[in-house]
Amino acid sequence: MKFCETIFALAFTAPAFSAILPLPNSFPGHAVDIDNRTLDQIYAVARNETGELIVLWGGDGGCPDKSLCSLGRFADSNLAEISQGDPTIAAWKARFPDVKLNLTVDVSKYHDSRVNRQYQRNGDDGADIAVLQTLHDFGRWKREGRLYPYKPAAWDNVYSAIRDPEGTFLGAFILPSTFGELINPVWKSKLALTYPNDDDAITYLFSIIIENYGWEWFDALLQQDIQWIRGTGQPADLISKTNTTRALSFTTNLNGAKNLASKTPSDARLLWPQTGAIFATTPRPESAKLFMSWLISDEYQQQFVHAGSYTVRKDLNSTSGSVWDDNLTSLTQFATFMENRDLVEWWRLQFETSIGTAQGLSPVLSEFGRRTTL
Repeated sequence: MKFCETIFALAFTAPAFSAILPLPNSFPGHAVDIDNRTLDQIYAVARNETGELIVLWGGDGGCPDKSLCSLGRFADSNLAEISQGDPTIAAWKARFPDVKLNLTVDVSKYHDSRVNRQYQRNGDDGADIAVLQTLHDFGRWKREGRLYPYKPAAWDNVYSAIRDPEGTFLGAFILPSTFGELINPVWKSKLALTYPNDDDAITYLFSIIIENYGWEWFDALLQQDIQWIRGTGQPADLISKTNTTRALSFTTNLNGAKNLASKTPSDARLLWPQTGAIFATTPRPESAKLFMSWLISDEYQQQFVHAGSYTVRKDLNSTSGSVWDDNLTSLTQFATFMENRDLVEWWRLQFETSIGTAQGLSPVLSEFGRRTTL
């Protein structure tokens, strides 16, 4: 798993699991011991299970052709895509070829909506595992008895604040100049930003910027001729093109887009632990355990160490240091924000009042997220 972060993306041409800790007795009688088996030992058992391991992976960007999309077990899914998950799929296929992985990338809020609808229909969550941004889901799913408690071998090495004490969910990975400078006239007609009323993470990001700079900053930003876009993948798509005047975004990720440089803001940013859990309805528990164990294993987490990114493992040393030493953000603050749905809706309505409802292409159609052949 990893941490997610805010960056400025600038065009050269012209841009875990959970911090929610529900009541300790919310899943009574299901305390589990740490699974000290090696990945190879779990794999030996998992390869005897049948069917695909279905993983819902929160993200956005890139499925231009419905025929390329993986729909999992959802009977009512119209569109989903897996492109942002291609590196994970390829690594899994190379490491565990006998356990077929069906990993679908879609916006977290759409994944959780489909899961909840499917569960209401027939008591089946429709997937084996969810790794999502919507941190408030995991506490509720735990209280409803819908999560499968599991503690991988590296459990004790994951920061305690981003794991559930009873093993129902944990943080798998973290995604990480000033925002005040964006209202400078030099950036007029240059910004491409995600609608803050269409994505909870962007809603939260705007809320902390406004708390720092006031509504005057937001009012001034609206005078900058912003191009508002749905999803966090598409601003990078736009500003990387050579035929656009849009050159800067702080609501996107690079995700394979070319001609882009990035810089971490120095005044405020958003970090959260992307959170994963096994659904209690999984028919493939050993395969699910293998996936969760692999996500926080040395071999998977080393990619974040090598990239100089934060890691959810306190025993692995990254050049970024410990996420808990980052003085620009509180790691658990986003989870607290997400739990307060009244507050989230208050902020969303504030932005919608000024910007209007989100318009445009679905977030899963971002050009640079498209699937590659595996």
